[in-house]
Amino acid sequence: MMNKLRRLETFARTGWFARGVVYCLLAWIALTGSSADDASPQAVFRSVRDMPAGSILLASLAMGLALYGAYRLYGAALDSENKGIGAKGVAVRIGYAASGIAHFFLAWAALRLASGGGAEDGREKEAAGMLLDLPLGGLLLGFVGGAFLAAAVQQAVKAWTTDFAKDLDAAAPAWAVPVGRAGLAARAVVFAVIGASLVRGAWFGAAREVKGLGDALSALTDNPPLYLLVAAGLFLFGVHSFVEARWRRLRDEDMIARIMAARR
Repeated sequence: MMNKLRRLETFARTGWFARGVVYCLLAWIALTGSSADDASPQAVFRSVRDMPAGSILLASLAMGLALYGAYRLYGAALDSENKGIGAKGVAVRIGYAASGIAHFFLAWAALRLASGGGAEDGREKEAAGMLLDLPLGGLLLGFVGGAFLAAAVQQAVKAWTTDFAKDLDAAAPAWAVPVGRAGLAARAVVFAVIGASLVRGAWFGAAREVKGLGDALSALTDNPPLYLLVAAGLFLFGVHSFVEARWRRLRDEDMIARIMAARR
């Protein structure tokens, strides 16, 4: 049982670190690039690949993202954060599962580029188009959009209430809370833009309406101060991910009890 708990902790901490790398590099590209259109996960992967020993670094990043995806899926199934089986708890756990799947896709894109393949932008629109071609595809796409909007609200609430702070170890530095608040608030804005684009795509049956992370940032360029604030906030969200990798508490009695119950 303790081996399973340690494995879950390893997945989580490695994944948080990998997520931090992606968000910090994404924000750095957004703040320093010649165009906001350059800021996307694919651009992050290309920048890592172009570093010395880039393919090895990118493969390691892909592994971290995959481990985070596994942690999210496992946590959603096991309810590792004790969200419960009520409507709100189930919605949060579905969000965790969706996050897990999304990080598996990111890991696959990174691994594909590390092994010599391409990293094409616009895959979100392609995936949305495939979904719209399915029976009830519009409803499914709208559901995904609603999930992103719900996640945006959840991130905003966490930023406002600092609810995330209770999961940090007492040894975490004092600056971890304001950094986390700024990062979560910026992520809420981006998730809201993505969710709204998915709902529009579902309503109009148009995959071209759908925005990924990079497109969501680009959509804010008409308001330069907001764009700079959100881009800087995403960098701080990356720092927040590093904080979680180091100081997030995972080994609690409730989690141990749930893992033991799952073994029966």
